[in-house]
Amino acid sequence: MVDLFKTETVNDTVNSDILIDETMSIVTADENFEAISGNNALFIYTRYIHPDDVSRFTEALKDYAESGKYIVVRMLYQTGEYHWMLTRITDGGVSETRGHMYDINIMDAALITTQIDNLNSQIERYSSYLGMCENVLFSYDILNDDFNIFMTSDGHQTLSFYHGTLNAWEEDKIKTDALGLNEVKELDGFCKALANGEKLFKREITINILNKPGRLDKCLARGNTIVDAYGNRIVIGTIIILESSDNHVVEELNIISDMKDPGTDLLNKRAITDYVRKLIDSQPGHTVTIAIIDIDDFKTINDTYGHMFGDEVLCKVADILRDAVGSRGLCGRIGGDEMFIIMEGLNDNEGIRNVLRTIRNNTKWLYHDDPRNIKITCSIGSATYPNDAKRYDELFKIADKVLYLAKEKGKDRYIIYHEDIHREYVYGMGRIVDLNDKVFYKYHKMEIVNTIIREYKEADDARRKELIDIVAVAFNINTIAIYDRTELTKHILYGDQRMTDDDGSFFKEDNYIPNFREDGIFVIDNINFFETKAPAVYKVYSEYGIVQAVQYIIGGDIKKNNNIISYGRFKLDKKWAESDMNFLAIIGDYIGRIFLKERKHD
Repeated sequence: MVDLFKTETVNDTVNSDILIDETMSIVTADENFEAISGNNALFIYTRYIHPDDVSRFTEALKDYAESGKYIVVRMLYQTGEYHWMLTRITDGGVSETRGHMYDINIMDAALITTQIDNLNSQIERYSSYLGMCENVLFSYDILNDDFNIFMTSDGHQTLSFYHGTLNAWEEDKIKTDALGLNEVKELDGFCKALANGEKLFKREITINILNKPGRLDKCLARGNTIVDAYGNRIVIGTIIILESSDNHVVEELNIISDMKDPGTDLLNKRAITDYVRKLIDSQPGHTVTIAIIDIDDFKTINDTYGHMFGDEVLCKVADILRDAVGSRGLCGRIGGDEMFIIMEGLNDNEGIRNVLRTIRNNTKWLYHDDPRNIKITCSIGSATYPNDAKRYDELFKIADKVLYLAKEKGKDRYIIYHEDIHREYVYGMGRIVDLNDKVFYKYHKMEIVNTIIREYKEADDARRKELIDIVAVAFNINTIAIYDRTELTKHILYGDQRMTDDDGSFFKEDNYIPNFREDGIFVIDNINFFETKAPAVYKVYSEYGIVQAVQYIIGGDIKKNNNIISYGRFKLDKKWAESDMNFLAIIGDYIGRIFLKERKHD
């Protein structure tokens, strides 16, 4: 039988202790040091250290000996190879004959990496196992009076039924569940077992464990008290539902499974809706962000590739949601191709944006290498309590409306509700107004330039991102990047954050800069034309999927040619209009100067 929780063994012979004196001579070394020295032992310790690391090591001896800090240096093995070693230096006392001495503990970094991988593997096994068992679990930190009742879902997420102090939970159960005298006595016995940190206890309790209205569950709670790495006593355990007042004898898995969507194993609409309502009602003012995710043209996907493939897409997108949300919240399915996420504690748009961008990008890349040329994209609308709405129903309406706005803008995008920009659309007559009006985008691009110049410099980060989004949508752009050619760094202002591999050094190749016009503009209508003309640029951009681009030398001086802003498209469109090039040059020059100046001051 395979042991699910078998711990991988690791050769630890490269974890060694050595004592050296102030002349770097080795005083003593344990037998594990032979893995490094072999039969040709050297008596001077620094001869094992890479020459480039010796000065750092000798300086660290004085600085780190009292604190026991770590330094990483390369050490020569008997095989002739250098290995990175995590090295801890502590004071080894003073000898009359050898002077000051130092205890050195070394561990091969490869060993540490292996151990971390093994630990992560074990954690994944335990998490997956708990997720499949779908037990109701509890933990109680006695010192901090921190009580938590929860359920793991497929090892990725946690569905919390309570998190707070033990006494508050007990009082709430007695009052809310309307418990009788015997039931109160049972509950009090369970709480005392927790507070006293009893070992290996069992208690029967009758409460509404899943917080479902109008029911009581007869449960068996098993617990045990452990001591964590910091010496704190923690009570952990499971709760099994034996009977329920609404359907008598039940199986726990049937109760839990009733909360799941069978197609994706996400929470179903009722479960996740009930959860977010309770979350908002129970913690007024606590930040809760919701987002509705809709797979674009899902009916066409089903009609083209069949419903089995459509089900596969749903499951893969569900996995993307779980991975992106992680421990921040929960995911559910609320309709055929509509999914729903809840996230807690994200107090700024940047955190929300990172999650939504990950979902959008990873969905887009699901079948990027499939020979059938399958394109899967999604649209997302998001809103946050209490900033955007004070009630869940209103919050959902806002997220739903901006999802529709994302669809109208061309799909394959996310929109985070911003009151200044989206309020009239959400609460008005359904028209996209102000800067989001499609007609405005198409025919009033000069006004976008004016808005950028009027607002960008003094705008906060959230508003700046909105302005960049406006530029991208108005000019049908998929990526905007600034290349600081002085520091050889690249900064993504809009688009796929994975496109950060290059540093712009390819601009020095292929005699590229002379391609720019005297006004600092360079236009690529089709990247394929540059396969032979500028192969370095072609290689980088084709790898990213950029097929069209407008580039501008910030400042417009091609003789200095230090910094460049580049606008890219992933799909071939009609040739860049001369007016669009000029507008993008103006915008890029203004934004680029501000961006680079602020970075220099930082």
